[in-house]
Amino acid sequence: MSKYTSPFYNAYHWVTQQLPKVYWRNQHVLTDEEKDVLAKQLASGYYIILTGNKYHLGSIIVSLLSWLKTGKWSRYTHALMNCDNITDHSGREAFKFIEADVNGVVYTTFDKVFKCSAVCLLSPNHITNEDWTKIIDSLLTELGRPYDDLFDLADSSRLSCVEVVLNALKAADYADEFKNLDAMIKSVGNLVPQMYRECPDFVVVLEK
Repeated sequence: MSKYTSPFYNAYHWVTQQLPKVYWRNQHVLTDEEKDVLAKQLASGYYIILTGNKYHLGSIIVSLLSWLKTGKWSRYTHALMNCDNITDHSGREAFKFIEADVNGVVYTTFDKVFKCSAVCLLSPNHITNEDWTKIIDSLLTELGRPYDDLFDLADSSRLSCVEVVLNALKAADYADEFKNLDAMIKSVGNLVPQMYRECPDFVVVLEK
C-alpha cells in the first residue's frame, strides 16, 4: 500500500487541508505603503520570497515543526518565487508567482502572497541572467505537481514549497553556487523556509 493511500495519511491530509483556512486576526498585516515598496522591488527582477504570518495557524505549526527539526523557531514559514517579467509596479494584479500549497504547485497572486506579517526577498549570490532564465524555465515546469504535505525531500513525486524553490535552483550551477545550502540540507536532513534566510548563498534584498 502506498503511504498516500493509507487511512492515516487520508486523515492527516484532511487536517493539512484545513490549516490554511484558520486565521485569528482577519486583516492584512502589511500596509499598502509596504506593499508598494515590495511591488517596486519585484518589478526589478526575480527573487526567492519568504513569508510568515503570526496570525495564521498553518504558519505557527510550520514554525513548530521547524523548531523540532532544526532547534530554531522560524520567522518564515513559506517559500515561493515570482516568475513574470513585469517592470511596471503600479498594477499589482499583473504580478505572477509560483508556489506549492495544499492545491499543489500553482500560480498565485500578489494579494494572496503578501497576506502576511513578515516577508523577505532573497537573491542568490553571483547569479547571471542566463542562470535566472534556466531557473525560471525550470520553475514553470513544476506547475500542476501535487503537494508534498509530508515534507519528504526524498520523494520527488510531490513538492512542498521549499522543494519548488530548490528544484528551480538546481537548474543553475547548483553544486558551485549553492554549496552552503546543500551542506545545511545534509546536516539537518531536510529543508525549511527559514534555512534560505540563514544561508550565506543568498543576499537579503528587502525584509519587512
